[in-house]
Amino acid sequence: MSRRYDSRTTIFSPEGRLYQVEYAMEAIGHAGTCLGILANDGVLLAAERRNIHKLLDEVFFSEKIYKLNEYVVENSNT
Repeated sequence: MSRRYDSRTTIFSPEGRLYQVEYAMEAIGHAGTCLGILANDGVLLAAERRNIHKLLDEVFFSEKIYKLNEYVVENSNT
C-alpha cells in the first residue's frame, strides 16, 4: 500500500508518514563523513572514502570532492 504514497515528497501516507523523507534519512545514515574547516588562510575539505559493497570495484567508486576550477571545489555525498 505504501507505493502510492512514496513517489512524492508532499503526499502523506494514511499513517502520516512522508516516505521520501524517510528514504533520504536512511541514505544519510549510510553515507560517509564529509568535513569542511575554514581557516584564516584557506579551507580544508576532507571526505571519508569507504566501500561498503564488497563487489564494488574501487576504480569506479565515485569521489566526493570535485575541483570545479582554480578557485572553487565542490563537496558531495554520492
